[in-house]
Amino acid sequence: RFVRETDKVVVYEITLDVWEDVFAWGWLCLPKDLKLGERRPVVVCQHGLEGIPEDTITDDPANRAVAYYHAFAQRLAEQGFVTFAPHNLYRGKDAFRTLQRKLNPLGLTLYSVINGQHQRILEWLKAQPFTQQDKIAFYGLSYGGKSAMRTPAVLTDYCLSICSGDFNEWVR
Repeated sequence: RFVRETDKVVVYEITLDVWEDVFAWGWLCLPKDLKLGERRPVVVCQHGLEGIPEDTITDDPANRAVAYYHAFAQRLAEQGFVTFAPHNLYRGKDAFRTLQRKLNPLGLTLYSVINGQHQRILEWLKAQPFTQQDKIAFYGLSYGGKSAMRTPAVLTDYCLSICSGDFNEWVR
């Protein structure tokens, strides 16, 4: 569905089925100068802990994320990249940790679900007429940096990965 547009970028919300009762969603930014049939590199822009896809796109000073994200997904789209900002499960204070504890006895982790979602996102992106299939990159900020260190190591359709600030280990 259409979300909004600027003078250079159109933003859409995308929802994809992954498994029964599991879906992936995020915001897709398409440069307005993208021509029919033209294929461009894609950057998957992953938010951090307690974030949402909008945090990687907004430059509204009322949004607390602006100070950290600087609308990097939108800025990359303004420079000509296609970007996709997926939602990740690390939200809701400790709710995602409860999911993690439920997955562990099954021999799974939170990244078992996240990687499944990203696999579906990659399949969808590669099927789009605007995607340069061998040039899909992953950029993760903060807790998204944790995903940048893990997900592209397993899902080899990512051509590169940028971990921007894999911090906040919460050890202390």
